Amino acid sequence: MRIATVVVGALLLVGLLGVAVVGLGDSGGELTERWVSDTGRNVQSNHHAVAVGDGHVYAPVSAESKSAGCALVALSADDGTTVWDYQIPTENCIIHSVADPTIADYDDDGVNEVLAATTENEVAAFDPDSGEKEFNRTLSAYGYTQPVVADLTPASGHELVVVDASGVVFVLNSDGDALWTQDLDARVFAQPTVADYDDDGEPELFAAGDDGNATLFAANGSVEWQRQAGSSILWATSGDADDDAAYEAFVATSGGDVVAFDGREGREEWRLDAGRYTAVHALEDTDEDGQRELYVTARDGTLRRVDAATGDVAWKIDLTVESVQMMPPPVVGDVDGDGASDIVAAGNDGTVSVVSPGGDVQATYSRDVPLFTHATLADTDGDGDDEILVMYADGRVVSLDYEA
Repeated sequence: MRIATVVVGALLLVGLLGVAVVGLGDSGGELTERWVSDTGRNVQSNHHAVAVGDGHVYAPVSAESKSAGCALVALSADDGTTVWDYQIPTENCIIHSVADPTIADYDDDGVNEVLAATTENEVAAFDPDSGEKEFNRTLSAYGYTQPVVADLTPASGHELVVVDASGVVFVLNSDGDALWTQDLDARVFAQPTVADYDDDGEPELFAAGDDGNATLFAANGSVEWQRQAGSSILWATSGDADDDAAYEAFVATSGGDVVAFDGREGREEWRLDAGRYTAVHALEDTDEDGQRELYVTARDGTLRRVDAATGDVAWKIDLTVESVQMMPPPVVGDVDGDGASDIVAAGNDGTVSVVSPGGDVQATYSRDVPLFTHATLADTDGDGDDEILVMYADGRVVSLDYEA
């Protein structure tokens, strides 16, 4: 469904901020800017999502190569002002300087630290309020995905799971000691996940590489199964799609396939050709029918709602008709506070759209700057609905509010 787009004078920001446009959908919803951060850089390549916790938005910002602009920046969730930043050394400042951060209590001290992998070839933990680096552990390469904090092994406490960009899997205790490592022998862009995939009462680790291999590791690091998706795996998500208690692993590939693997033995349950550079992230029961839906984007600008149990496509809409490099996957939350699910789709053309579970575009916001990663949803102002936070390619974070 196409939408009517209007330019609102008060929100027309020109220059370094780009051009901000508010869109009104056919259903009368509206997206408005709450704030735009002052973290712009002279690049168009930022592509790691922000994390939110304890009144802060943690932004992984990359800048020009070998410059002083690469940093993990803590922003006030209220107004986007900088609270603290951790500067990456200039010799390490490149496009992937700080990967997607995660907020978790990795050392069981009662404080949720900020964890991220960086181009210093390490994973580090930062105090959420001061930015002090309190822990770091050397990796074999820079990181690309979020660190995972989970109770994976029988050892006491939580483990910190990091898969670096070269494909080396590190399972660490809170002191940074390796409980085990494995080498996928492939670059890793898809987010790894810890869950009980095979319903045996024990957690496993799922990871996937750009060689097309999807791998499930047991808690001790042994390989339970490995399956081939057909081309580079760029995105992945997991969940129980068919009510059999075991998880399914869903991968999206550069070649255009979305593949569902059964968690018990890696059996391929279904495969959908959705066009080149498919992306997945959100797996939710958005229409409250008791079945989960998978939302799939592709380079052609389309968004599909897919039955996660069968791979059947319920609907397909065009989010953009522009020529784009890729389309980030959508996320799901409650952005209007009505208790029902909303789909939020970030577009490589710079748009952010709120879409109903039925496929109607409710509203669209736009800046004249690309987007390469999905939005982050969180109720940052305590009003009972999720705000939308997006990292634009120029390094600026935009906080949006939706009104139905």
